[in-house]
Amino acid sequence: MKRWIALCLLACACGSSSGNSPDAGPTTGSGTLTGTVNGQALTVRDAVFGITPYTDNVNVVVGDRTGLCALLTGSTIPGPTTVFGFGLLNLTTAGNPVAVGLGDYSYADLAHLPPLTSPGSGQWWDGAFAVATTCTPTGTYATAGKVTVTQVGSTTTNLKVTLTNITFPNGSLNGSIEAIYCDALKTQSPPCGAIPP
Repeated sequence: MKRWIALCLLACACGSSSGNSPDAGPTTGSGTLTGTVNGQALTVRDAVFGITPYTDNVNVVVGDRTGLCALLTGSTIPGPTTVFGFGLLNLTTAGNPVAVGLGDYSYADLAHLPPLTSPGSGQWWDGAFAVATTCTPTGTYATAGKVTVTQVGSTTTNLKVTLTNITFPNGSLNGSIEAIYCDALKTQSPPCGAIPP
């Protein structure tokens, strides 16, 4: 698998310009997270997602700033920004991605798989938590947990997920997220914010 989770994680912390879908509805995502990572809590003020063409990966960024989608294409960070970014991958066979569907996604260390390898068939997720002060932040990668998709997202439908025991070397998160569609998250390498594996 491509190192796709180097994701747009902190992309959310950067920029200016809008990429939200023009559909009516809320202009920010929402959610509640409990727990801390490295002693840092995350108060959700926005949540956005995008779908990578041809692979159907879903990239999600949750942050403590509003306007995450508008910040994705920039080159500066307006101040310290706390984010949790994760990717969802649905494989019918080891190398055959299909659209993300309802259900439980198990943790797999997707960010650190060698190129062109796969965790095998199944529904997988991987992610990282960071407090960004630059466009090249250092993240803390998750090590376990479950993401449950309760509503599949599209360009016109919000993505809803429940996070259960998302474990990091120094902490954990639980909660639920409703993310709005963000065209800028169709890529896994936005101008600002990718966390290297």
